[in-house]
Amino acid sequence: MLAILLAVVCATGGYAAWYSSALDSALSMGSEQDASVDEALSPSVADQPFYALVLGSDSREGSGTSSKEAESGGNQRSDVMILLRVDARANQVTMVSIPRDTPYALDDGRVVKVNEVYNIGGAAASIKAVSKITGVPVSHYAEIHFSELQSLVDKLGGVTVNVDVELSYKDALTGEKVTVSPGVQTITGQQAQIFARARHEYVTDQDAHRQNNVRSLAMAIVKKVLDRPAYELPGTVLDLASYVGTDMKTGDIVSLALAFSKGSGAPVMYSCSGPDKGDINESAGGIWLCYENPQGWADLMAVVDSGRNPEGMDVNATAIVPE
Repeated sequence: MLAILLAVVCATGGYAAWYSSALDSALSMGSEQDASVDEALSPSVADQPFYALVLGSDSREGSGTSSKEAESGGNQRSDVMILLRVDARANQVTMVSIPRDTPYALDDGRVVKVNEVYNIGGAAASIKAVSKITGVPVSHYAEIHFSELQSLVDKLGGVTVNVDVELSYKDALTGEKVTVSPGVQTITGQQAQIFARARHEYVTDQDAHRQNNVRSLAMAIVKKVLDRPAYELPGTVLDLASYVGTDMKTGDIVSLALAFSKGSGAPVMYSCSGPDKGDINESAGGIWLCYENPQGWADLMAVVDSGRNPEGMDVNATAIVPE
């Protein structure tokens, strides 16, 4: 999104040395995390498609998002993990949701949900885990916290999404119960947080619905920003950057932006999710995990890596279901 915006900023003369410095400062995750993330990333090849991991983290004290003590309180989880394939030459972005219940084997042999890896080893460990699961190198990283998501949407004056069922969920920031009615509507930051978190209202494929809502929300944010007048975009970029942490520097983003600006019209955006069928896994301590499905991931990523549209693939057909 920042790359697309900066294409316009550059075209309107909004890019300057002071602007670059301010943007780099806003995007920094802090020197210690910046260093560990840089070490975990794989170098990209100039003018070639690359993969970036976008992570939505939940790191508030007493968040109470799990009934299990080891998974609640001040612990951090990455319930939203989206792997992006970015192809500026083709003017294309593909979003692949990594289901939070995807099993991942730690170095000590324990099997955990992939969203728990962030709590155990931070962003660097999450990058390595996603790369291992998907079989592709991750060259860039960005993260946003749920509280920052709410502020970001409010800063934009809300975004328009289609809510397919009534959602009623506890606001993890305030503790109050919030209900969002179904239908196409402009939602506030608080409602966006509910839209991105709710899953129990869905009878089947709960996490798949939630991940789809997250991707829809991401595209709605992009659309809302791009609808703004060109003269507002430099300020908008700086505002949004304060809610995002990434390894990318302004120079990297400007180069990417200029590459996208050569395309015709808005970028083509594909959206899909990795294998998400599963059940209670007794050998992993009785937690709910997606089935092991290396073939499903390989088939999906082969299509994504080729630049084709992965939507509609049956990635669960090759799941290894225990007897």
